[in-house]
Amino acid sequence: NNQIKEIVNIEHLVNLRWLDLSFNNIQKIQGLKTLKHLEDLSLYSNKVSVIEGLEQCTSLQCLSLGNNKIDSLDQVMRLRQLRSLRMLTLSGNPICDESEYKMIVLAYVDALKYLDYALVDSADISNAKEQYHDDLLDVEEKESVVAEKMSRDKTMSDFLKQLDEAGIVFAHVLFDDMFMDDPDLEKLKHLPGAKELVESFRTSFKALSDEYIRSAMEKFEKKKKEIRDFESVVDGVRKKNDTESIQLIENFNKSKKQAIANLHKTEGDKQEVIKHLQAELDRVVDELMNIEIRQVEKFEALVDEFDNRMNDLKNQCLESQQLFFRAVEELEDKFSNSLRAVATDLIDRLTKEELAEDYLDDEAMALVVDKDASMGTLSGSHDMHIGKILKREDEARATETRRYQELVSTYNTTEKNRNRDRILQIHDFSKASSGSLNKLLALDEDDGYDDEPSVF
Repeated sequence: NNQIKEIVNIEHLVNLRWLDLSFNNIQKIQGLKTLKHLEDLSLYSNKVSVIEGLEQCTSLQCLSLGNNKIDSLDQVMRLRQLRSLRMLTLSGNPICDESEYKMIVLAYVDALKYLDYALVDSADISNAKEQYHDDLLDVEEKESVVAEKMSRDKTMSDFLKQLDEAGIVFAHVLFDDMFMDDPDLEKLKHLPGAKELVESFRTSFKALSDEYIRSAMEKFEKKKKEIRDFESVVDGVRKKNDTESIQLIENFNKSKKQAIANLHKTEGDKQEVIKHLQAELDRVVDELMNIEIRQVEKFEALVDEFDNRMNDLKNQCLESQQLFFRAVEELEDKFSNSLRAVATDLIDRLTKEELAEDYLDDEAMALVVDKDASMGTLSGSHDMHIGKILKREDEARATETRRYQELVSTYNTTEKNRNRDRILQIHDFSKASSGSLNKLLALDEDDGYDDEPSVF
């Protein structure tokens, strides 16, 4: 009842489970793509004519679209994607006046328990599915095809993500990249046997690519293990040093509290007690600094060792890349030479008038009648392929080197910032503790004191 015309500004409500937009002026269902947890949606008494925009609402159980302007039974099909739907209200729409309305809804919308406020009879569902059996089979077959395609697309998407994480997408896309936007090759494909040569090249490339990807993924797993091991050791060192540092500070605070308590009891020399505590504080601060120095030295040793291992793996990857690209070049040379041999043979046979008139189509004939033009086309295609191979190789080498450098640099930067912050913490602790001791010296014995600086 807010005269709302559009569904907007709710994309951020990703955990929303119930949404009531009834009695408004909404004409289009939209803006719900992020509401994957939405279970109950009411758009009762609006101006909706098309059931749409609910594809991502996979958790929807209750949907009220009553008293709208839905006038086509075809719209019911769009509700099939809501596999969790149990309660549906469409009463008050023009489609409800259709004689087949109820039977179509029960036949095509699976798992409904309530339709238009009434409990659904299982016998009615069976009768509806029987009545529309053949049509339902067609729909299910089409949905199966779509589902299979979506599954394949997801599998490929996940596979490409893995390759991208490992920095080896090039090994999967290089062949298609080489043959993309190659007008010379499109002309050459008209030569007899050219398409078969392309497919043979594709098969050989795939075998080479699959083997390279398998080997590269093994190296990538080794990298990830090295990273996990390094981070685990560094984390262990830091936790151990943090524990020692915290213990030192806690011991100092306990010692200070005990000294102050004894001072109050025995009325001893306050200056002497404070002097003793200051000396103890100096020893604590020195030890904190020593712990930090040892930690920095330990990290430098660990990161140097880690750097060497990762550099070795990087070099292995670069060497494998080089072997892969050289092998692809060999396949390209073989393909180009085979294609050149086909063209040369056709030119010779044409010169000797050994070709039947209808043996070549017009495009192929245009190639072989001019030997220079034909050889130029072959060279142009080959040069383009080699250029793309070399470009991808440069990109792959740069990516591998950059990732290695960024990895080590990130660890060094993180450690540098940690060390700077820890030094500041130690200085702050020292300053605060000295200040508290001076403050204690200035206080009368009856003033009391409970300040225990600790910045860790």
